[in-house]
Amino acid sequence: MATRNDNPAPFIAVHPGMMIRPELEERGISQKDFAKMIGTQPSHLSEVFNGKRTLTTELALKIEETIGIPAKILLAAQTQYEIDAATANRKTDAKHETVAVTIPVHDRNLLQELVRKFGWACVF
Repeated sequence: MATRNDNPAPFIAVHPGMMIRPELEERGISQKDFAKMIGTQPSHLSEVFNGKRTLTTELALKIEETIGIPAKILLAAQTQYEIDAATANRKTDAKHETVAVTIPVHDRNLLQELVRKFGWACVF
C-alpha cells in the first residue's frame, strides 16, 4: 500500500541563478561579460548565481532581454526557492524526539510505510 506525503520537505532548494549559469556556459559567455551586457556589477551577478542574493524583477527582465530566458520562469523559480528554503528551515527547527519501537519481522512493510510517512530514521 503506497501513501502520498502531502507536504514533502525539499531535498535541496535550487536558486534560479543555478539555471542561468549553465546557459551562459553553453553560449560561451563569461560571467564578467554577461554582467557588462546586462549592466550590473560582476560581484552582484556572482552573488545571484551563488544564491546569496535574491533575483529581482528588474534583473530577471534584463536577463530575458539579453539571453531569452523568460523573466516569468526565473521569478517563479526564485519564489519556489524561497518557499523551499523556508519549508526546509521550519522542518529543521522542529523538535525531534527519539522513540524506540519494536516491530515484528513479519511486519516490515508496516515499518517501511511508517518510515516513509513520518520521515523516521530506522535502525535494524
